[in-house]
Parts: sequence; C-alpha cells; structure tokens
Amino acid sequence: LFLLSENAEKPTYVRFLVSNAAAGSVIGKGGSTITEFQSKSGARIQLSRGHEFFPGTSDRIIMVSGAIDDILKAVELIITKFVFLVSLISKIMMMLNLEQK
Repeated sequence: LFLLSENAEKPTYVRFLVSNAAAGSVIGKGGSTITEFQSKSGARIQLSRGHEFFPGTSDRIIMVSGAIDDILKAVELIITKFVFLVSLISKIMMMLNLEQK
C-alpha cells in the first residue's frame, strides 16, 4: 500500500507491510532504531502493534509520515537496514555451510 498526497498542505505518508521479525529490527532494542531513524530523517515512523496484522496476513504495517523528502530518507534508512540484515544472514549461512563440509 503506497499513498502520497497530491497537495503539500495535506498529510503525506507511505504505508507498507513487513514481517513481524523485520518490524522488530526497525524498532530496535528499547525503540532505539526507530528513534534514530526518526531523528535522522525528520519523518514520523509508526508500526502497528505486535498483535495487529494486516488482514489475511501475519505482516505488520509501517507508516512513515511527514514532508516528502523526510519520508524518502526514512524509507531509505529502513530499506538499508533490511538489506544489511539479509546480507548478514547470508554470510552466517555461508559460514555454517562451510563448517559442515
């Protein structure tokens, strides 16, 4: 779900779905990551609660709101975090495979 307002005066936001595990990585320990991302971007980042999933899925909703440039920066930070985690998991899996041989 991707929604942007056409008028700069109206609230502007982006909403997208993430797995519950991915949502945890955006929040960070004690909310540290989400606080950092909001501070760096200027956007507001909100996640649905741990038991509130998008209908028919086990995915949580992230909503990023603010000025368009701030939203884009926040989304970039979030996606970069996901790419880093996927890369880290891939490296660990490769190391585990090497150890088993």
